[in-house]
Amino acid sequence: MVRRVAVWSAGIVAALPLRDPAGDALVAVRVVAEDQLVVLAEHLPMPASLVVVTLADTVLVMFNGWRGQWELPGGMREPGESARQAAVRELAEETGIRTEDLVFAMIVEVDLKRPERREYTAVYRTDLSVAPPLTVNDEALDFRWWNPRSRLIPDLNPIDAEIARRAVATISVPNPATRNDAGSGSDDSVVRGI
Repeated sequence: MVRRVAVWSAGIVAALPLRDPAGDALVAVRVVAEDQLVVLAEHLPMPASLVVVTLADTVLVMFNGWRGQWELPGGMREPGESARQAAVRELAEETGIRTEDLVFAMIVEVDLKRPERREYTAVYRTDLSVAPPLTVNDEALDFRWWNPRSRLIPDLNPIDAEIARRAVATISVPNPATRNDAGSGSDDSVVRGI
């Protein structure tokens, strides 16, 4: 069993809540085991997935023509679709990147203004070794590789930037509390806030 832990460099992450220009707020980031998403989704509104695509020390952001801002690829789940399936589909639709090699990173809790509600979003990460061809489309008008250790680029949604920074800082490590002897042990089911 592995667990995800955050390894922060000083000054890299922002204090929460963090608001964007529309008034939406990132209020919490939680590291949980991916197998808990099904149970959590039964009790929490979790309608969307995001994907943090890394290449060396950069993260892929796309310019969303509908919202007029740079943001992470991702979107709404379709009926019957898991969070992972939505992440794979949205990544392909919005960028042309076709991969199922995604690592679950965390869930984020956001307060949205239009309409007013609280939602949870599953965040995945994929690490590339070569820059892929990217497909411009009706939603994604342009792409940019942004270094999350640098300043925000103009029109980059600060919530997406913070999610990217935290996903890049989250790594998987063995869980020392997990024991596999005689059918006992931990399933690492505690929700950890970052």
